[in-house]
Amino acid sequence: MQTINRKMQWLFLLSGLLLSACNEMQQSKPAQKVTQKYTASTVLLTGKVQGTSEIVEAMDESQNVMISARVQEKGRYQLEIPAQTKLPLILRNDDFISVVVDTDITNYDINSLTTTIAARAKALGGYTRKNMVLAASDSVNTPDANKTSTGWRGDTTSQYGGWH
Repeated sequence: MQTINRKMQWLFLLSGLLLSACNEMQQSKPAQKVTQKYTASTVLLTGKVQGTSEIVEAMDESQNVMISARVQEKGRYQLEIPAQTKLPLILRNDDFISVVVDTDITNYDINSLTTTIAARAKALGGYTRKNMVLAASDSVNTPDANKTSTGWRGDTTSQYGGWH
């Protein structure tokens, strides 16, 4: 009977050590460092806007307007962003926004969907590339079967009736 009690004591001692070690590992995660990004050179952003406002504004996260442009024919706009501009940029027209987190992409529409994506990314922790991608995938209706790296259900020739 005494050996069973000893075994139980050792079992409790080991399980306690394991639990405390796991707890320490979870608490010792370093804070994720966000690196500040800037535009490397002058960038021409273009796109189409939804709404009736005649102005598109580029702002920083503190809502300071950095540059603005008139909306042209058919709701198109162009904004020339200077080199060394701090990212992310918020593009605003009327009640809609779009967020620029990377200048590798230069076409940014501004509409209700881009506003929903921006709001979701902000709720996820801010306007980072990772949060914008997560927000975009949450905001559009893509069937689970279509979220594979090999294409729709593994056969890219059968999606939408064939190759496109």
